Amino acid sequence: MEERLQKVLARVYGVSRRHAEEMIADGTVCINGETAHLGSKIDCAKDTLTVGQRKLQPHLLQSQNSREVWMLFKPKGVICTHDAPLARNTLEAYVPPVLRRQKWMFIGRLDKDSEGLLLLTNDGQLAHRVAHPSSGIEKVYRVHLDKAFDLSICNELKQGRNCQGEHLSFKSVHVVNSHKIDVTLGQGKKREIRRLLFSFGYEVLKLKRWKIGALVLDKKLAPGQSRRLTAKEVKQIFENAC
Repeated sequence: MEERLQKVLARVYGVSRRHAEEMIADGTVCINGETAHLGSKIDCAKDTLTVGQRKLQPHLLQSQNSREVWMLFKPKGVICTHDAPLARNTLEAYVPPVLRRQKWMFIGRLDKDSEGLLLLTNDGQLAHRVAHPSSGIEKVYRVHLDKAFDLSICNELKQGRNCQGEHLSFKSVHVVNSHKIDVTLGQGKKREIRRLLFSFGYEVLKLKRWKIGALVLDKKLAPGQSRRLTAKEVKQIFENAC
């Protein structure tokens, strides 16, 4: 039975349909030796698909992994990347074996100095949906500061200010105690929390993401540990979407 080529590419490579269409448009995808085009169809039971220099035989095209979504307590010092070697302490060492055997991706990048809730999955469409700005999914971070927080700047933090050519702002600020605040972001920019607070004279001593949408980091997990999400928990990611 024939399927649309972009659907097959999205399934095999764990990417979004739009990304799959871009792969086809680049002219590097061939079906049975002939360059494919948008609108091409493929019979996964008998056709051969070539992407760049890689030839995918029919049995590989037909295999469909069940969706896996995991929460990981990312430790401080770990780099969110697929590319750097293990010696640099990347996520690869913390990926569950069931995901490591297939195409996996992380959702919700955290910088090297931050820790907390990170999502791992083999579902490219889910990753794209969560990451896209239109999703409106909020993320909450616990921030430890080097000195007592001044309540009078809450509104200024929400209004934001320009830092190095970018406008940075928080959606909300909740005071936990004199040296700890919870900060909510929509689609955050690189090191946004650290940069904005630094512009107000604060140094971030510790930064931990503990919530994505309505999904909360499992308190039973230690840094470096992970567990599979239930279907109900996956839905929680989208519950508080704007």
